[in-house]
Amino acid sequence: MRLFIICALLSLANAANRLCNGDVMTLHPTGKASGGVAASHAEVQHDVTALEKHRHCYQASADNNCIQASVIAAVASRESRGGTLLVATHGYGDLGHAWGIMQCDTRYSGLPCTSVPWDSCEHIEMMVHRMLVPNVHSLHTKHPAWPMSHCLQGAVAGYNCGLSRVTSFETADTHTTGHDYSNDVIARAQWLHQHGWN
Repeated sequence: MRLFIICALLSLANAANRLCNGDVMTLHPTGKASGGVAASHAEVQHDVTALEKHRHCYQASADNNCIQASVIAAVASRESRGGTLLVATHGYGDLGHAWGIMQCDTRYSGLPCTSVPWDSCEHIEMMVHRMLVPNVHSLHTKHPAWPMSHCLQGAVAGYNCGLSRVTSFETADTHTTGHDYSNDVIARAQWLHQHGWN
């Protein structure tokens, strides 16, 4: 019983340590443009098996960068269905212009995308540490009145369309793929959070 209590307390501590870049559960996403939140939940539920294969990577990057693992995994779900879309292309997506589970843009990101294996913890860490979390911090600096959770969702939109195109929280998805990227990713993240991903 004592061991269970200690494990539960450690789990709560880890969850709390991942909130300095916003709490996905305070947001109210609309989900996919076609099908809404239910469609987002169905898609991420379909991807869980693939996401579980790299769960240790998502968890480690969450701890390293103080961001929820559910958000990281939700990005991977939207970008590559957790990697399942990339097996046949050996890691490439977007007509050969993006690399890895988190789809590092080989043309415009400025990152050494192909310097790490496409399905590695190093790839996930690079995209979180050098793209997603810096996006959160940039939006917080640019919009200090925004709650951190709004900065988080805006950062997710910027991950897809470029941060300069995110000018307000309400219009964050205007320039994203399908005009629903951040709302879809956040809805997926909430489903993951409710199913044990913190």
